[in-house]
Amino acid sequence: MPVIEQLNEIQLDALQETGNIGCSHAATAISQMVSKQISISVPTIKIKKIDELKATLQLISGSNEKLVGVYLELTKDFLGSILFAFPYQSALNLADVLMCQPPGTTKELDEMGKSAITEVGNIVVSAYTNALGALLNTEVMLSPPTFAHDMPGAIIDNILKTLGNATHALIFDTQFKGEQNLFTSYFVLLPSPQSLDALLGKLASRMCNGCSDAEMNAYIDSLSSNLENKKNG
Repeated sequence: MPVIEQLNEIQLDALQETGNIGCSHAATAISQMVSKQISISVPTIKIKKIDELKATLQLISGSNEKLVGVYLELTKDFLGSILFAFPYQSALNLADVLMCQPPGTTKELDEMGKSAITEVGNIVVSAYTNALGALLNTEVMLSPPTFAHDMPGAIIDNILKTLGNATHALIFDTQFKGEQNLFTSYFVLLPSPQSLDALLGKLASRMCNGCSDAEMNAYIDSLSSNLENKKNG
């Protein structure tokens, strides 16, 4: 089984495409929700070990700033959690879009703003998990969404209490844009080790369709060799 740090460009493109498909569908849903055109940038993907994740989210939120997020647990055949997170100002900008207010109107998130952001988080995560399920040819189910506004470390600690022994996070960053509003979001997938193995195995099979077990193992070994050559080069 390949390890996630050794995925090649085509495999990473396959992962990124799930984010692209999910965000595209989500942008359409949000546009219908607010009756205004919402566009998105093509998401980029970063892969971080769990012990690097808090520091990464602190860079997103600001060292002493809280993060706004919506997180859901993945159930059924793919286990894990997903966090849809925003820097606080982006969350305020999003609230203005969702409530059809002029930019800069929302200064603090009230219950209506939190509810609207939670609903968008639910839409975006559902769109992504549909794309992920199509990639894996499996069913991915979601728990009800939970809103969070806390320091990044506290949010991740709460997620890991239920997730347990996750080893890596896949982080997609994208910008949503309304007519006058721009907000950045970060979509963090934290799969269980077993689900991560299933995902990596599917990506490997995409590169070696119809291979024998020996050919598959040789391909997986080549990932390590290519990585070592890059390090030594």
